[in-house]
Amino acid sequence: MSNVGIVLVSHSRDLAEATATLLRQVTGADLRLALAAGSGEEGAELGTDVLAIQAAIEALDSPAGTLILMDMGSALLSTEMALDLLTDSLRERVQLSSGPFVEGAMAAALAASSGAPLSAVRQEAENGLGMKQQQLASDRNSTEQPPPQEHPAIPELQRRLRLSDPAGLHLRPAAALAKLALARATPSRIRAARHPEQAASATSLTAMLGLDLRQGDELIMETSGADAAAFFDAAAQILATPSAQKPADQIVPRVPSRPGGAVAGFAQGPLLIPKALLARVPETHDPDSTKSLQQFQVALEQVQQQLSEHPIVAAQALLLQDPVLLEKTRKRIQEDHLKAAPAWAQVIAEAAARMDTLSDPIVRARAADLRDLGQRVLQALGIAVESAISPGSPAILLVDELLPSVALHLDPRQVLGVIDRHGSAHSHAAILLRGAGIPYIINADNPALSSARSVAMDGSSGEFWLDPDPVTLKKLLEHDATRYTLPEQGNYGQISLSDDSHLELWANVASAAEAETARRLGATGIGLLRTEFFFLDQQTLPDEENQTRALNQVMAPMQGRPIIVRALDAGADKPLGFMPLGDEANPALGRRGLRALLAFPDIFALQLRAMLRAGRNHQLSIMLPMVTNPEELRKARGILEQAHYTLEAAGQAHRWPVPLGIMAEVPAVALCMDGFNGLADFVSIGSNDLTQYTLASDRSNALLDPLGNAAHPAVLELCRKIVRDSQVPVSICGEAAGEPEIAPLLVDCGLRRLSMAPRRLPEIFTLLSQRSSHPQA
Repeated sequence: MSNVGIVLVSHSRDLAEATATLLRQVTGADLRLALAAGSGEEGAELGTDVLAIQAAIEALDSPAGTLILMDMGSALLSTEMALDLLTDSLRERVQLSSGPFVEGAMAAALAASSGAPLSAVRQEAENGLGMKQQQLASDRNSTEQPPPQEHPAIPELQRRLRLSDPAGLHLRPAAALAKLALARATPSRIRAARHPEQAASATSLTAMLGLDLRQGDELIMETSGADAAAFFDAAAQILATPSAQKPADQIVPRVPSRPGGAVAGFAQGPLLIPKALLARVPETHDPDSTKSLQQFQVALEQVQQQLSEHPIVAAQALLLQDPVLLEKTRKRIQEDHLKAAPAWAQVIAEAAARMDTLSDPIVRARAADLRDLGQRVLQALGIAVESAISPGSPAILLVDELLPSVALHLDPRQVLGVIDRHGSAHSHAAILLRGAGIPYIINADNPALSSARSVAMDGSSGEFWLDPDPVTLKKLLEHDATRYTLPEQGNYGQISLSDDSHLELWANVASAAEAETARRLGATGIGLLRTEFFFLDQQTLPDEENQTRALNQVMAPMQGRPIIVRALDAGADKPLGFMPLGDEANPALGRRGLRALLAFPDIFALQLRAMLRAGRNHQLSIMLPMVTNPEELRKARGILEQAHYTLEAAGQAHRWPVPLGIMAEVPAVALCMDGFNGLADFVSIGSNDLTQYTLASDRSNALLDPLGNAAHPAVLELCRKIVRDSQVPVSICGEAAGEPEIAPLLVDCGLRRLSMAPRRLPEIFTLLSQRSSHPQA
């Protein structure tokens, strides 16, 4: 007789497929499962399809019956319409579940694969968030017996077993035990013989992992019922059989196989997985627990969809289904009336802290997974990432994906280097680390990193050495002793070329420290002051006074030298909470840069007033990002003039007039430069985005890094065309200007103003001076 079939009805094909993948990872390929998700061709559009639901039910029909789970209430209407299309006999074998979509599907799948009848499978689905109530009692007092009223006539039984798997009690055997336990109506528990006072429900993955069981450990299984002996035998077989393949929590994500160097530099020191990346959430309350529970459920489902879009270890998805974590969160929402975010943050922090104390490095690494998942759910609940990381002593950070808002606040005196499991050499996080001189390695997804104590790293080659011995470390230090050394001071801003033209080297900055470095090394001026990084860790729009003060701090070191300030370049990988741009299928091609500013003219005008005030004693110019059409520039100039009139009427000192220029980073600008002549006072090529848009290669996608090179003939040809067609000065402020392999090509294109990270000035000056017969130092 076949097992109960499960149909997933979802508005999103991606969500349904991700959930199906998760279920099969836990239950195996024999699960009878069908999807009816999305609408339109191949389910590509959001919605539900009545005929698809009917077909899925008919395909799974068997005497065991079929259970249907739906992601939203509106899916119920489509499902009921599909039921009306079935024959009477088939419809009698179908039941609908009101259980949560992902958690209910997981519980139902475990029950169905164990052979439970349809009624039991449905009950498990509807208990998906709670699972077994006795676990809460076990958490309060690990020695407490199950409620006597459940099985008053049957004494509790025990059996001692031995764990043989070399990896210990990792997720694969734990999931098998959970599946076995869920198939029974009688509660079951597990204890480690070396600390028997601690008990874990056999239905809870995190509770079992938290017992810190390793190969050779003796454990105690406890249960009741006439089938206890058979349960013990099945559990013994699970625990005695080593995994035939790598444990699920050691599967390496399918990312580029070779780590890559993103920011040059050598570093060595202790390795830190920063716990501070889990957002700090103030304890806030809401008497409407129903609303908070709904928000929590929506956030969980959003994260499940995110996990389906990124190849991650199955362990993370499994941990997100843990009944203890979810039930504890629900309890704090319902009984303590906490909002969803602080309730979840507290539960995750406590669970991760327990795992931190375990001796097994494989299980200990799950604490990082918990924090990562915790952060994802908090972000889905609208909580910003904690941006400041301050290790107690200098260390190298290991992160899952470095965000610009985090990179902005890293202090090179405390953060010796960053190793990123994902990341991109062209990301804004990499740009910020380059400016700060912090070595950076990307795509370093070696599982052994999580258990290393110290590391040496080379940000040029992408190589790293885990827990290097003294001999290896001495050789590495000798080899890199003279590399990456920055001069104390210099005059690296002007070069006379062999054709008697002059080449100017400017600096890209986002902080006062970078501006000080630029001045010390003699940069001609600031070619790009990135203002968006002032706002990445702000939940509300800073007022005019705060913005003026922040700009003053960065401008001060460059007093007397020209400064080009770029207006807020929000959007894409730099979202801002106070500028809601809405969900976009492709944010890089959406409302970002000037498009976003014109959509929020009050925010734009406020920033322009702050720029004019901060620049009153400087040679200020203002630059607009992501310009596409001349009409956008006309509108922006009108808002700038109004900002001047407002300040003038208020008697507020400010710089006026100021040159207004554009960034050429959309190919349309390069191809139609004539339309901007007479409107723009200067042009600066943004090579990072010009490259991504010209080559159709997402700059944040590490798989496409080989395409993200401004030395491509198409990009260079656009640079030549901009220089040739523009009637105003042209510079380049993208990262390509600081690349030794590319900078000479840009000079050959006719560019005479190159703006780069301050730390790149000496190297590029030396390189380009060697090509000239008349270098000036």
